[in-house]
Amino acid sequence: MKLLDEIVELLSTQGGSLSDALLKTKVLMRTLGQNDLAQWVDDELKGYDPATSSVPPYRVVPSRLMGTLVNSHWRHPNQMLPIDHLPPDLQKTVSEAKLLEPIGVLEQFAANRKGALTMPISSSFKQTFGDTLIKNGHLESMWSQIELSQINGLLIEVRTKLLDFILELRSQLGDNVSSADVKKAGEKIDVAGMFQGAMIGDGATFVLGDHNTTNIKNNIKKGNFESLAAELKKQGVEQADIAVLQTAITQDKGAAELKEKKFGPAVKGWMSKMMGKAIDASWQIELGVAGGLLTEALKAFYF
Repeated sequence: MKLLDEIVELLSTQGGSLSDALLKTKVLMRTLGQNDLAQWVDDELKGYDPATSSVPPYRVVPSRLMGTLVNSHWRHPNQMLPIDHLPPDLQKTVSEAKLLEPIGVLEQFAANRKGALTMPISSSFKQTFGDTLIKNGHLESMWSQIELSQINGLLIEVRTKLLDFILELRSQLGDNVSSADVKKAGEKIDVAGMFQGAMIGDGATFVLGDHNTTNIKNNIKKGNFESLAAELKKQGVEQADIAVLQTAITQDKGAAELKEKKFGPAVKGWMSKMMGKAIDASWQIELGVAGGLLTEALKAFYF
């Protein structure tokens, strides 16, 4: 099939555009009727939404915690900060990062061959360092930094994994399959399983498409607090916080906002407190994921 050959050429040629290969892969997945895999291509091309997308393991890369130290006499920018004194969960939080950017943005960054990707960290996190870094001074700012080598490594990994998948797919479909017959031929093989094995590996999985939000909605029955509580508990929300939410829901009964399909003031206040817990890591969940998760869960309960 010509399309398969074109993808292989792009992936195996030095300087071949990974973005172009993904665009052609999207056409291929739609032709095969593999809409979930086409969604993966969309996420790679457009970037991952932390609130609704499951990020593949290969997009989780090592990062360094950096900061600027100052006192009345000097200022030291771009200093790598020690993290050994932090609890293990926080060490993991600041020593790895999820790259959500579109693959084209990462390609452009890698082509510049200089600099590093930086992501700001909430100022509240600085409190975990106290006065352990410098005497008579303070931590002016801090950020998470991902080096160029990590970006290059990710691009090489995606290129290699996608090439492995396409080569195996071409082998299974056969050399003589036509564009008109490719969907029928694809129904005879496990395309999704083949993708999982090539792109992710046999020891790990990630949600294809936007099923994580769908699962939350399916698990919660409208007006049934027990189903809401069970889902929140599954997402790491503590029982004490769930009890506070139940009280807030009771307080908001009859609130004018509910008629407009908006959350009442007490529930909004609870959500704000939970976002604060995501920021200071007392709720072990990514900040970007937390907001979307709570919103979808409460929408499923209310509306």
